[in-house]
Amino acid sequence: MNKKFFSRLVPLMLAFALFLSFGTYVKAETASATETDSEEAAALLENIKGTYVPLFPVITDPQYDQLWLDTCSAVLGEETAPVMAEILKTACNGTLYGQAAIDAFGDGSNGAQFDCLFISGVSTLTFNGAAISGADENGSPVFSHEYTYAGKLALGGMMEGYLYETTDEDAGEFKYFYMMPDTPATTFHLEFRYGSNVEDLAKYNEGPYAYWLAAGFPVDADATMTKNVIELFCLENMDYSAHSEAALAQLKDLGFEGKWVADMSPFGEAYAGVELYMTIDENGHGLTYMNGQQTRDFEAYAVDSGEKGDGAGLYVAYDNEAKEPEAAPYTMVTDDSQQTVLTFYAVDGTISYVKAE
Repeated sequence: MNKKFFSRLVPLMLAFALFLSFGTYVKAETASATETDSEEAAALLENIKGTYVPLFPVITDPQYDQLWLDTCSAVLGEETAPVMAEILKTACNGTLYGQAAIDAFGDGSNGAQFDCLFISGVSTLTFNGAAISGADENGSPVFSHEYTYAGKLALGGMMEGYLYETTDEDAGEFKYFYMMPDTPATTFHLEFRYGSNVEDLAKYNEGPYAYWLAAGFPVDADATMTKNVIELFCLENMDYSAHSEAALAQLKDLGFEGKWVADMSPFGEAYAGVELYMTIDENGHGLTYMNGQQTRDFEAYAVDSGEKGDGAGLYVAYDNEAKEPEAAPYTMVTDDSQQTVLTFYAVDGTISYVKAE
């Protein structure tokens, strides 16, 4: 999947609640702008054209509570899910940054909360190639400048992004834009900072931008994008080091244990001779084989989401080699031949498996 959404920041902010220890700040400096970097930086601005609002006020609206619960429930179990969902919602939904956040959280070793809103009086941001502009809550212009690529920059030694600079002398707190490589097409959101000083922009828990990393969401985002960004945020911040007893019980009760043979017939003659199957054992450990060769080692999780007992839910697989989680809706039904058929409805396609007796 190769999608990282606050997955390095959240554990640092909530080391007491999540699963990675607090990191040490490493000062970062801009690197010289190579031709390839410049092309990537220009492409990024083209790929994010549009108008954005702060992400978290949108996705933490109560109408989306079930989306948070479904993803957390699949990995942790339904009883634990509400607690984790609230932790994740809180982690990046703060309102303090700079000295106020430092006074509240110190170095963050006892927990912290990131402010992911837009600052300096901005309520909406519009990216239009090299032109970036912002408006306040009434729609009145706050700033508008043209920007050029200035080099790469790393945030606290954790996240590398592209730095853009305007030559306008009146830019003030909008002199620099520091963009992470996220786009609506890849991670369904933006991550960025802006400010007047490069060195301060590279610090995550020091200086005037401490504990602030803006997250933008397209104003025209549809229900699918909203679901995708919530799901991604949850998945990237789960602990996959071991299955909980509740998660294993869910997997067993739903009937996922066993050998599952893929139906390759929908994929045409090119796959007519291909044998694909997967196994999931009592510990939730899964293996996938193609023509007798192991192709994937993963951990499986599932929950019966929506209407209980209807054979539909959410499935999560954590790839033990790539260290990446993926999720897909599933159905498990008994067909006319009394076979158990498991179907996954992933973004890149649908595939069905028949349980081997």
